[in-house]
Amino acid sequence: DGYAGRVSSSNALAAVLLQRMRRLNRAEREILMRASVIGLRFRLAVLSAAAATPKDRVRAMLDKACALQFVVRENAPSEWYAFRHALIRDVAYEEFIATLVRPVHLLIARALFRSTGPDAVSLDDIAYHAWAAGDVRRCVRYNELAGDQAAAAFARREAEMYYARACEFVRPASEQHRRLTGKLGALRDDE
Repeated sequence: DGYAGRVSSSNALAAVLLQRMRRLNRAEREILMRASVIGLRFRLAVLSAAAATPKDRVRAMLDKACALQFVVRENAPSEWYAFRHALIRDVAYEEFIATLVRPVHLLIARALFRSTGPDAVSLDDIAYHAWAAGDVRRCVRYNELAGDQAAAAFARREAEMYYARACEFVRPASEQHRRLTGKLGALRDDE
């Protein structure tokens, strides 16, 4: 699983950018995500066509994205825009891909959750698909259980990954967060 490799300082910045993108409403985020598919630079007319949205409405949404410093308008009368930074574009693009894939992961997680029988699915599979689907309740529950199982088998790296996934979906000051970070801390103390 590539998750362990994604935990880095650029991921911390990406998480901050995603949080800032939540200041945009759903339609505005959708415009930003579609712009990311076009590229680092994009024309208003192309984005309008790609979003099947009138140019004046797209321009208004881009104005808000400009105010939040996600994009800049090149030369005021121009219809060209650009992402302020390649990382912003990358985060928007990844979020676009994730929004397309999450429903599939949710269907898989639900099917796995209902599976029973001699070939019952592994806890790892449910934990992964619940996390990838953004299913908060199941993600926290099954990633913590998978982390506990991995920790009991002395699979420290895997346990850290599961606990970190679960932490993504809990409030920082919550009891769940304290419990999960405590488990992460205990793993790191055992190094």
